[in-house]
Amino acid sequence: MAMKTVDVIIVGSGIAGLMTAHLLADHMNVMLITKSGLRTSNSSCAQGGMAAALSSDDDWKIHLADTLNAGQHHHNESHAEMLVKRAPAIVHLLAHLGVPFDKNEDGSLILGMEGAHQKRRIVHVNGDKTGQAFTEALINVVKERIAILEHTLVTTLLEKNNQVIGVQTNTGRFYAKSIVLATGGLGQLYEHTSNVEESTGDGYALAYRVGAVLKDMEFIQFHPTLLKRDTKTFGLISEAVRGEGAKLVTNSGERLMDHYPLKELEARDVVSREIHRVLQEGNEIYLDCRNIDEFTKRFPGLAERCVQAGINPEITPLSVVPGAHFASGGIETDKNGCTSVLGLYAIGEVACTGVHGANRLASNSLLEGFVFAEKVAAHILNDDKVWQALPPKRDIEDIEWKVPETFPSKKEIQINMTKYVGIERDQKGLNEMKKWLEPYRLMSSQICQTDSQSIIERKNMILVACLITEAAFQRMESRGGHYRKDFPERDDHYWLGKQITLSLETGPTVTEIEKNSLLLEKI
Repeated sequence: MAMKTVDVIIVGSGIAGLMTAHLLADHMNVMLITKSGLRTSNSSCAQGGMAAALSSDDDWKIHLADTLNAGQHHHNESHAEMLVKRAPAIVHLLAHLGVPFDKNEDGSLILGMEGAHQKRRIVHVNGDKTGQAFTEALINVVKERIAILEHTLVTTLLEKNNQVIGVQTNTGRFYAKSIVLATGGLGQLYEHTSNVEESTGDGYALAYRVGAVLKDMEFIQFHPTLLKRDTKTFGLISEAVRGEGAKLVTNSGERLMDHYPLKELEARDVVSREIHRVLQEGNEIYLDCRNIDEFTKRFPGLAERCVQAGINPEITPLSVVPGAHFASGGIETDKNGCTSVLGLYAIGEVACTGVHGANRLASNSLLEGFVFAEKVAAHILNDDKVWQALPPKRDIEDIEWKVPETFPSKKEIQINMTKYVGIERDQKGLNEMKKWLEPYRLMSSQICQTDSQSIIERKNMILVACLITEAAFQRMESRGGHYRKDFPERDDHYWLGKQITLSLETGPTVTEIEKNSLLLEKI
């Protein structure tokens, strides 16, 4: 099997990993590994766009206020401030890389409106194909400057002297001074998701097995509107569609969100729970787009999927269902993307920087990937720790743990996670899920040399399901993407400023969120 040493290994080909590679490629020997094709990622599917305070009536303080309100004040506020301040510069950087942002006739950027934003501040490309444009621009600037391994699965992280020194893949071992996890999310743990098939939570599991601290795993954002026809889903309907006037309606044509101040543009957790409530009653919810002018021109990607589903949105309202979309928690990192394990960085959705709080504000995810790519790259370039590219003195121990025929399928995991740890949770259901997971937990903590890719992904899913379930069990309140039917109210008296961390060493622990002294004005 192959064995090679480079300066930096990046695992994942979304915009966070690609931007990090771009910023390092002229200075270091970089290898990017992805278990899919280079262009397959959640980033490439992103539709709505990226948030940045660019208009004359907007500024970073308003953007920050919206971010904190959507995430219900569960943030690392200094990281969130850094995020929104950097946003306009990221837009200019991307334009310099050749991203063709949609513009008005006078050359100014078209700014879209999305849920929980006070202002129009969403930049986009080709209507609803922003992620694809960002990804293509980055691939074009890195493909000749780095080593790329496609369709290669990272199975374990290699350690020596309490430091990550490389990765084991299904094709060989690769060593590096710095390992960057940019593996994306975990949406495939649920029955309905906007995520690509590869989003089985691999990065969370890889980091947890080597002792990294994870946090806020209970906060799973369910996007309110996945396009549905019968029992099949056809991807996400961007929040931007509601921002342009589409309305959520019941079977009888009644407007679902009419009794809420922001109507369809309430935060995603609020809208998802309302849709979920009606669906649980056996009814359907539709997104009525018939009042949107030039629908096909404004949302070409959605229009194409409507054709695939056999629906004409100019005539028929679109049937929708909520789906797992984004994990606000993840591998705990500092402002430079450093995890609790030496030599290991995390970036993008798999990381928890604290910028999203309990519920991510729409169109802040791509922004986070770019902003923290800059921080990670700068830290790696300035890292002067002594490192030798030497493999472990002895081979990694491999426990040949025969996987029983009863080991859950992906579908079984998805059904149970959706039922017990989905949009609504309670103690009884969470206990049921813990009981169901327990026989497989220890087995999933080890990856064996003989494990197939299917077994490895299912082990990762079981392990991550354990972490989400435990965190959801511990947090006895409702906040953002975590809703407890038995604790339906937000409990600021006890839970404000407290987070649940999980690691092999300490198990679940309630800790205080880091409060840096902010110089920003009271907002």
